[in-house]
Amino acid sequence: MSLKERRAREKAGRRAEFLAALFLRLKGYRILETRFKTKQGEIDLIAAKKDLLIFVEVKARRDLMTARESVSYQSQQRIKKASHLFIARRKVFQSMGVRFDAVFLIGRWKLVHEPAFFE
Repeated sequence: MSLKERRAREKAGRRAEFLAALFLRLKGYRILETRFKTKQGEIDLIAAKKDLLIFVEVKARRDLMTARESVSYQSQQRIKKASHLFIARRKVFQSMGVRFDAVFLIGRWKLVHEPAFFE
């Protein structure tokens, strides 16, 4: 992949994450972190709603099936490991329930939120 292609994908990813965060805020979620990075990996968005802590994977694809398939078992495991680190570092969240969601940006504007996308 060329540098130009990499930059274009990075820009598209950031746009998808921005739109997903806005979408979740409009649905009553509080965004706690964006792009939480650890040695295990990165979590795109971390949100809260009531007594629930939600770790969100954001994917931008042309169609929903491809978007769903792009959240592989390996990426799910990476997100889970990173979520454990987040909770360990922030004791205030340890008593909250945990959920793993996905938000898919399909095409340019269609957002699909799938709560409890994986466990």
